[in-house]
Amino acid sequence: MECTRKEFLAALAAGLASLGFARFSAAAGSQTVPVTKEKKGIREIQIEWLGHGSFKFVSRDGKVILLDPWISTNPKAPSRYRSFKSFGKVDLLLFTHGHVDHFMLPDVKKLVALYDPDIIAPWELDFFIKSEIPQARCMTFQLANIGATYNYHGINISMVNAVHSSGAQLTGFTGTNKYMGRPVGYILSFENSLTIYHSGDTALMSDMQLVIGGYYKPDIAILPIGNVFTMGPREAAHACKMINPSFVIPEHYGTFPALAQTADSFVNHLKTISPKTQPLVLTPGTPILV
Repeated sequence: MECTRKEFLAALAAGLASLGFARFSAAAGSQTVPVTKEKKGIREIQIEWLGHGSFKFVSRDGKVILLDPWISTNPKAPSRYRSFKSFGKVDLLLFTHGHVDHFMLPDVKKLVALYDPDIIAPWELDFFIKSEIPQARCMTFQLANIGATYNYHGINISMVNAVHSSGAQLTGFTGTNKYMGRPVGYILSFENSLTIYHSGDTALMSDMQLVIGGYYKPDIAILPIGNVFTMGPREAAHACKMINPSFVIPEHYGTFPALAQTADSFVNHLKTISPKTQPLVLTPGTPILV
């Protein structure tokens, strides 16, 4: 018998506490978040951090989703994915904005050539992808702007606001910056009702409380903590207070010297600012099941 989302999250929190996981870390030797006996036999959702802002999700029914896949020059990308063939399959690419550390055109071309995935991106970025990769399966008329939701094989995907910029550096950091529309985040509500918010690159914004926390009510938030280009550790902890997720995964840090190098400061701020939210500090290339 399938447990409810409330029962699942309560058991998840209890399991973490019983194991002494005030701070869960895949690097600490555990790759599977504990679940209840009632949930046995139900396929969980796999979450894998690919370093920086890149993530791989595998749905209950086996759909493979890559969000902002920056692989070839990402210093934190798992080595097994460098050939691109190790993904096995990719059903959907999600892009939050056009910056080179989130959307790298050569990487997208390789993924499209190997897997022919569906692609969801903001409107202007969608059209740019189609102009550069004519065979790309851009879902421009299924989901392409903030506020909309699309059911992708049982997974509800909503495009939400982010406060950032979205130019593409197509000729390097000293070259021309091409406008790519608005930056966005995503809400993914999976088949087992688990809801994940990936904020994309963003600053603190009122939408976190009014829209993300008030309407979508995600179970897990994935938030940048690196500072310089996005929120820093303290701001991200305050974002958790606004969103009120059960768990948070920090990202967009430790990639290069300008960013915060560890999640320690974020975890410490979280204890005082949003103590009900438990941090899941992941290691690139080590998936967890939830």
